[in-house]
Amino acid sequence: MTIRGLTLAALTVLSSAAHAQTPTETTHALDRVLTQGEVRPLAAIAAVRLRHGRVAYSYYGGFARQSPDGAVPVGPQTLFRIASVSKVVTTIGLMELVEQGKIDLDHDASDYLGFRLRNPDFPQTPITVRMLLNHTSSIRDADGYTLPPEHRISEFFDATRKPSDPGYHFAHGDGHAPGTWFEYCNLCYGLVGTIMERVSGERFDHYQQTHVLDPLGIDGGYNRMALAHPDRLATLYSHQPKGWEAETDTQPLTPSWNAAALASYMPGTNGTLFSPQGGLRISMEGLTRLARFMLGHGTLDGRTLLSQRSIDLMQTPTWQYDGRNGDCPYPIASYGLSMARLTGARDSSGRETRPYKGYSGDLAGHLGDAYSLHSGFWYDPATGDGFLFAADGFSDAGQERPGAYSSFTRVEEEIFTALAEAGTSAP
Repeated sequence: MTIRGLTLAALTVLSSAAHAQTPTETTHALDRVLTQGEVRPLAAIAAVRLRHGRVAYSYYGGFARQSPDGAVPVGPQTLFRIASVSKVVTTIGLMELVEQGKIDLDHDASDYLGFRLRNPDFPQTPITVRMLLNHTSSIRDADGYTLPPEHRISEFFDATRKPSDPGYHFAHGDGHAPGTWFEYCNLCYGLVGTIMERVSGERFDHYQQTHVLDPLGIDGGYNRMALAHPDRLATLYSHQPKGWEAETDTQPLTPSWNAAALASYMPGTNGTLFSPQGGLRISMEGLTRLARFMLGHGTLDGRTLLSQRSIDLMQTPTWQYDGRNGDCPYPIASYGLSMARLTGARDSSGRETRPYKGYSGDLAGHLGDAYSLHSGFWYDPATGDGFLFAADGFSDAGQERPGAYSSFTRVEEEIFTALAEAGTSAP
C-alpha cells in the first residue's frame, strides 16, 4: 500500500493552455504513474511544478523507506540521492573558483590535477576543464569511475592500461580528438572534484557544504554520514518480482569507506570519493531553492554566490548535436557546463528532445538515472516555469518502459505531461 501526501498552491490559467486540468486530476494522473507507470508499482514519486519561479503544484506519493514500524512516507523534505542532477550543483562550486581566478575553464586540466592527462591517440591535444564539464574530453567511464580513499585518481590513466583492457578510460581508434565528440562520462566529474580539492585545499564534500549548500540554505549533502537530518534520507529500491530490494542509503547508515583510510585521505588525490557526478542527497524543497537560485542569476534571498555571467555560461550550450559529433543514450542534443537544453532538436537516437506532447519550450537542466531512480531538474530561464521530480523503485536498470516519443522513459514522459497540465490549469 502506498502513502500519499499532497501540497497544493493556487494555480492560474495560462492563455496558451491547450488542456485545463484541475489539481485533483493531476494528482490522479500521478497516482496512476506511481501504481501503473511501470511493470510493477514504483516506490515513490516526489514532484514539483514551478510557474514564474514559484511552486504552483506539488505531489508526494509512495514511501521513502520501509521499516519494521511501517513505511515512511515521502514528503517535501525527503532527501533523495538525486543522481546526475548532482553535476549541476558540483559545477556551481567549481564556478565559484573560476570567478575567484583560481581555475580557467580553457586551461589544460593536467596543471590542476598534478599529473599529465592526455589521450594517447592525441598526445599533443590538451584536455581542458571545459571538456570535462561538457563531456567532450575523449575520456570514458569504462568499467568504473570511483576509487577508495587509499587510491589516486591518476591510477585510472596509468600507462600500463591498454586499449584492449576493460579499464581503459580513453576513446581509442575513432579519430575523435578531445573537444570534437560528445560522449557522456561520469569519471570526468570525479576529475572535476579532484581539481576543486587541489585548488581549494578542501575535501570535496566539505567544500560543497560550506560554499554551496549551506549558503543557499539547502538541506542535504554529498556525504550521507554527515547529513544534518539523516532521518529524512530515502532508501532507493528496485522493484523485483520477489519484492523490494534496497539499492543504496539503507538505514541505519553505514560509511562507504574505512574510517581510518578516509581520515588519512589527502584532498586533491581522488575526488571520486563522494561522487561529484551523482552523490548529492537533496529534497524537493532543496531543488526548488536551487531552481530559484538559477532563475535569480546566481542570487537567492539576497545572497549572491555567482554572477549572471557564470549562470549564463552553465546554461549556454557549448556542444550541439549535428548528426555526426556525438553519441548519447539520453535525451541530450545540446550541452553546456553540466546542463542540457531541451529545445526539441533530435538527439543521437533520432528522437526529439521534447519531454511531453505539444512541448515547444527551452528547458535547461539535467536528468538523473541511478540506483533504480530517475530524477529531473528542469526550468525555463525565460519564463521561470519548472519541472522537478524524483521517481524511485524501477525494476532492473535499462529495462524501464521506453518513452513513447522521446529518449526519456515512459514514466518521465508521464510525469512531465501531468505537471505540464497542472501548470496550465485552474483549481
